[in-house]
Amino acid sequence: MMLIKEIHDQVMVLTFNHEKPQNPFSDALQESVLNALSEAESDDNILAVVLYGGQDRSFSVGGDFKEIIDKSTYEIVSKALAQVVDFYISILKITKPVLAAIDHYCIGMGFQVSLCVDYRVVSDRAKFIMPELKNGVACTLGGLMLENLVGRLHMIPICFDGERIPLEDCKRFGIANEITLAEDVLERTIAKAKYYGSFPSVAFRGTKRVNNARFIAALEAVKQDTIDVHFSVFDSQQHRKHMENILSK
Repeated sequence: MMLIKEIHDQVMVLTFNHEKPQNPFSDALQESVLNALSEAESDDNILAVVLYGGQDRSFSVGGDFKEIIDKSTYEIVSKALAQVVDFYISILKITKPVLAAIDHYCIGMGFQVSLCVDYRVVSDRAKFIMPELKNGVACTLGGLMLENLVGRLHMIPICFDGERIPLEDCKRFGIANEITLAEDVLERTIAKAKYYGSFPSVAFRGTKRVNNARFIAALEAVKQDTIDVHFSVFDSQQHRKHMENILSK
Protein backbone atom coordinates (compact mmCIF):
# COMPACT_ATOMS: atom_id res chain seq x y z
CA MET A 1 0.00 0.00 0.00
CA MET A 2 1.70 3.17 -1.25
CA LEU A 3 -0.47 5.58 0.72
CA ILE A 4 -2.06 5.56 4.17
CA LYS A 5 -5.24 7.60 4.36
CA GLU A 6 -6.60 8.78 7.71
CA ILE A 7 -9.24 11.32 8.71
CA HIS A 8 -8.52 13.65 11.63
CA ASP A 9 -11.56 15.78 12.43
CA GLN A 10 -12.42 16.39 8.75
CA VAL A 11 -8.77 16.71 7.70
CA MET A 12 -7.58 13.95 5.35
CA VAL A 13 -3.98 13.01 6.17
CA LEU A 14 -2.21 11.26 3.29
CA THR A 15 0.94 9.51 4.51
CA PHE A 16 3.38 8.40 1.83
CA ASN A 17 4.16 4.73 2.37
CA HIS A 18 6.75 3.77 -0.23
CA GLU A 19 8.71 0.67 0.73
CA LYS A 20 11.75 2.91 1.05
CA PRO A 21 11.65 5.38 3.97
CA GLN A 22 12.97 8.08 1.62
CA ASN A 23 9.58 8.02 -0.21
CA PRO A 24 10.74 8.39 -3.84
CA PHE A 25 7.83 9.48 -6.03
CA SER A 26 7.17 6.35 -8.06
CA ASP A 27 4.36 6.18 -10.62
CA ALA A 28 2.31 4.17 -8.11
CA LEU A 29 2.74 6.73 -5.35
CA GLN A 30 1.80 9.58 -7.67
CA GLU A 31 -1.35 7.75 -8.77
CA SER A 32 -2.33 6.98 -5.17
CA VAL A 33 -1.92 10.62 -4.14
CA LEU A 34 -3.95 11.88 -7.08
CA ASN A 35 -6.79 9.45 -6.40
CA ALA A 36 -6.94 10.46 -2.74
CA LEU A 37 -6.83 14.19 -3.56
CA SER A 38 -9.68 13.76 -6.02
CA GLU A 39 -11.68 11.96 -3.35
CA ALA A 40 -11.00 14.74 -0.83
CA GLU A 41 -11.98 17.45 -3.32
CA SER A 42 -15.38 15.85 -3.98
CA ASP A 43 -16.19 14.88 -0.37
CA ASP A 44 -18.08 17.64 1.45
CA ASN A 45 -17.06 16.12 4.80
CA ILE A 46 -13.37 16.76 4.10
CA LEU A 47 -12.30 20.34 4.76
CA ALA A 48 -8.53 20.11 4.10
CA VAL A 49 -5.71 17.73 3.17
CA VAL A 50 -2.26 17.13 4.66
CA LEU A 51 0.58 15.44 2.75
CA TYR A 52 3.02 13.70 5.09
CA GLY A 53 6.08 11.50 4.69
CA GLY A 54 5.46 9.46 7.83
CA GLN A 55 7.00 9.34 11.28
CA ASP A 56 10.82 9.32 11.13
CA ARG A 57 10.65 9.14 7.32
CA SER A 58 11.55 11.68 4.66
CA PHE A 59 8.85 13.70 2.96
CA SER A 60 10.39 12.62 -0.35
CA VAL A 61 13.85 12.44 -1.89
CA GLY A 62 12.47 13.03 -5.40
CA GLY A 63 11.67 10.88 -8.41
CA ASP A 64 12.10 7.12 -8.37
CA PHE A 65 15.54 6.75 -9.96
CA LYS A 66 14.93 3.14 -10.90
CA GLU A 67 12.07 4.32 -13.07
CA ILE A 68 13.97 7.11 -14.85
CA ILE A 69 17.55 5.94 -15.29
CA ASP A 70 16.82 4.01 -18.49
CA LYS A 71 14.20 6.38 -19.97
CA SER A 72 16.06 7.27 -23.14
CA THR A 73 13.52 7.18 -25.97
CA TYR A 74 11.65 10.37 -26.74
CA GLU A 75 8.28 8.67 -26.26
CA ILE A 76 9.17 7.38 -22.80
CA VAL A 77 10.74 10.66 -21.67
CA SER A 78 7.80 12.64 -23.04
CA LYS A 79 5.28 10.51 -21.20
CA ALA A 80 7.25 10.61 -17.92
CA LEU A 81 7.80 14.38 -17.89
CA ALA A 82 4.24 15.16 -18.97
CA GLN A 83 3.08 12.97 -16.11
CA VAL A 84 5.19 14.92 -13.62
CA VAL A 85 3.86 18.27 -14.84
CA ASP A 86 0.29 16.97 -14.77
CA PHE A 87 0.88 15.68 -11.23
CA TYR A 88 1.89 19.15 -10.04
CA ILE A 89 -1.03 20.74 -11.85
CA SER A 90 -3.48 18.28 -10.33
CA ILE A 91 -2.29 19.23 -6.84
CA LEU A 92 -2.65 22.91 -7.70
CA LYS A 93 -6.20 22.35 -8.96
CA ILE A 94 -7.40 21.11 -5.56
CA THR A 95 -9.38 24.07 -4.25
CA LYS A 96 -9.54 22.91 -0.65
CA PRO A 97 -6.55 23.70 1.60
CA VAL A 98 -3.61 21.38 0.94
CA LEU A 99 -0.70 21.47 3.40
CA ALA A 100 2.55 19.54 3.80
CA ALA A 101 4.13 18.19 6.99
CA ILE A 102 7.83 17.92 6.14
CA ASP A 103 10.53 16.03 8.03
CA HIS A 104 14.00 14.82 7.05
CA TYR A 105 14.73 15.08 3.31
CA CYS A 106 12.69 17.12 0.84
CA ILE A 107 14.66 16.83 -2.39
CA GLY A 108 14.12 17.39 -6.10
CA MET A 109 10.64 16.26 -7.09
CA GLY A 110 9.72 16.03 -3.40
CA PHE A 111 10.76 19.67 -2.99
CA GLN A 112 8.72 20.59 -6.06
CA VAL A 113 5.62 18.78 -4.77
CA SER A 114 5.93 20.76 -1.53
CA LEU A 115 5.90 23.98 -3.59
CA CYS A 116 2.46 23.03 -4.97
CA VAL A 117 0.74 23.11 -1.57
CA ASP A 118 -0.66 26.08 0.31
CA TYR A 119 1.38 25.88 3.52
CA ARG A 120 4.46 23.96 4.67
CA VAL A 121 5.14 23.02 8.29
CA VAL A 122 8.77 21.95 8.49
CA SER A 123 10.68 20.09 11.18
CA ASP A 124 13.86 21.52 12.67
CA ARG A 125 15.85 18.71 11.04
CA ALA A 126 14.35 19.00 7.53
CA LYS A 127 16.68 19.31 4.55
CA PHE A 128 15.54 21.09 1.38
CA ILE A 129 17.78 20.43 -1.64
CA MET A 130 17.36 20.90 -5.41
CA PRO A 131 20.37 18.85 -6.65
CA GLU A 132 19.38 18.06 -10.24
CA LEU A 133 21.92 20.16 -12.14
CA LYS A 134 25.02 18.88 -10.39
CA ASN A 135 23.72 15.32 -10.92
CA GLY A 136 23.41 15.89 -14.66
CA VAL A 137 19.61 16.25 -14.74
CA ALA A 138 17.77 19.33 -16.02
CA CYS A 139 16.06 21.57 -13.47
CA THR A 140 13.55 23.36 -15.66
CA LEU A 141 10.53 22.72 -13.45
CA GLY A 142 12.31 23.41 -10.18
CA GLY A 143 13.72 26.62 -11.62
CA LEU A 144 10.34 27.82 -12.86
CA MET A 145 8.57 27.01 -9.60
CA LEU A 146 11.18 28.65 -7.41
CA GLU A 147 11.40 31.73 -9.61
CA ASN A 148 7.62 32.13 -9.44
CA LEU A 149 7.45 31.62 -5.69
CA VAL A 150 10.67 33.01 -4.19
CA GLY A 151 12.18 35.06 -7.01
CA ARG A 152 14.95 34.65 -9.57
CA LEU A 153 17.77 35.83 -7.32
CA HIS A 154 17.01 33.10 -4.78
CA MET A 155 16.24 30.48 -7.43
CA ILE A 156 19.63 30.66 -9.12
CA PRO A 157 21.85 29.63 -6.17
CA ILE A 158 19.31 27.03 -5.00
CA CYS A 159 19.30 25.32 -8.41
CA PHE A 160 22.87 25.99 -9.52
CA ASP A 161 24.62 25.15 -6.25
CA GLY A 162 22.36 22.20 -5.45
CA GLU A 163 23.20 22.38 -1.75
CA ARG A 164 21.04 22.13 1.35
CA ILE A 165 19.21 25.40 1.98
CA PRO A 166 19.73 26.64 5.57
CA LEU A 167 16.44 26.47 7.45
CA GLU A 168 16.62 30.14 8.32
CA ASP A 169 16.69 30.88 4.58
CA CYS A 170 13.80 28.47 3.99
CA LYS A 171 11.80 30.48 6.52
CA ARG A 172 12.89 33.82 5.10
CA PHE A 173 12.03 32.77 1.52
CA GLY A 174 8.66 31.26 2.52
CA ILE A 175 9.69 27.73 1.54
CA ALA A 176 9.06 26.88 5.19
CA ASN A 177 5.99 28.71 6.47
CA GLU A 178 6.54 27.37 9.97
CA ILE A 179 9.40 25.48 11.65
CA THR A 180 8.74 23.25 14.62
CA LEU A 181 10.15 20.26 16.49
CA ALA A 182 10.09 17.02 14.52
CA GLU A 183 7.74 15.36 16.99
CA ASP A 184 5.23 18.18 16.56
CA VAL A 185 5.27 18.59 12.78
CA LEU A 186 2.18 16.52 11.96
CA GLU A 187 0.11 17.88 14.86
CA ARG A 188 0.95 21.47 13.92
CA THR A 189 0.10 20.84 10.26
CA ILE A 190 -3.26 19.28 11.09
CA ALA A 191 -4.06 22.22 13.35
CA LYS A 192 -3.26 24.68 10.54
CA ALA A 193 -5.29 22.59 8.10
CA LYS A 194 -8.30 22.73 10.43
CA TYR A 195 -7.87 26.50 10.67
CA TYR A 196 -7.84 27.00 6.91
CA GLY A 197 -10.63 24.47 6.52
CA SER A 198 -12.82 26.56 8.84
CA PHE A 199 -12.81 29.52 6.42
CA PRO A 200 -15.96 30.17 4.35
CA SER A 201 -15.47 27.75 1.47
CA VAL A 202 -16.74 29.78 -1.49
CA ALA A 203 -14.29 32.65 -0.95
CA PHE A 204 -11.35 30.40 -0.10
CA ARG A 205 -11.81 27.96 -2.96
CA GLY A 206 -12.50 30.69 -5.49
CA THR A 207 -9.43 32.66 -4.45
CA LYS A 208 -7.24 29.58 -4.61
CA ARG A 209 -8.61 28.63 -8.04
CA VAL A 210 -7.85 32.06 -9.52
CA ASN A 211 -4.42 32.45 -7.91
CA ASN A 212 -3.25 28.94 -8.80
CA ALA A 213 -4.39 29.37 -12.41
CA ARG A 214 -1.38 31.62 -13.05
CA PHE A 215 1.02 29.03 -11.65
CA ILE A 216 -0.68 26.28 -13.68
CA ALA A 217 -0.37 28.34 -16.85
CA ALA A 218 3.36 28.81 -16.23
CA LEU A 219 3.85 25.05 -15.80
CA GLU A 220 1.86 24.31 -18.94
CA ALA A 221 3.94 26.84 -20.86
CA VAL A 222 7.22 25.03 -20.14
CA LYS A 223 5.93 21.45 -20.46
CA GLN A 224 7.18 20.87 -24.00
CA ASP A 225 10.50 22.60 -23.42
CA THR A 226 10.96 20.52 -20.28
CA ILE A 227 10.33 17.32 -22.23
CA ASP A 228 12.81 18.35 -24.94
CA VAL A 229 15.55 19.33 -22.49
CA HIS A 230 15.17 16.16 -20.44
CA PHE A 231 15.28 14.03 -23.57
CA SER A 232 18.54 15.71 -24.54
CA VAL A 233 19.90 14.91 -21.08
CA PHE A 234 18.87 11.25 -21.10
CA ASP A 235 19.98 10.85 -24.72
CA SER A 236 23.44 12.20 -23.85
CA GLN A 237 23.77 9.69 -20.96
CA GLN A 238 25.61 12.33 -18.92
CA HIS A 239 23.25 11.67 -16.02
CA ARG A 240 23.91 7.93 -15.82
CA LYS A 241 27.03 7.82 -13.67
CA HIS A 242 25.47 10.22 -11.19
CA MET A 243 22.22 8.24 -10.96
CA GLU A 244 24.02 4.93 -10.63
CA ASN A 245 26.14 6.38 -7.84
CA ILE A 246 22.97 7.50 -6.00
CA LEU A 247 21.31 4.11 -6.52
CA SER A 248 24.34 2.32 -5.08
CA LYS A 249 24.07 4.17 -1.75
